[in-house]
Amino acid sequence: MKKITLLIGLLSILSVNANAFSYSTPNVFGGYNYYDNGSFGYSTPNVFGGYNYHGSMFN
Repeated sequence: MKKITLLIGLLSILSVNANAFSYSTPNVFGGYNYYDNGSFGYSTPNVFGGYNYHGSMFN
């Protein structure tokens, strides 16, 4: 199920920004690492069932 979610997320990121190479990978925190044209960000799960986003990509 996680692989399907990752694939859908990857395809949606790529379709939104066709000129950029973007991808995400699962990380050890239970969230994802995001990469986009040299920018980096990552997410961690929070107590509300969502994610907290960190890194230069989200500022």
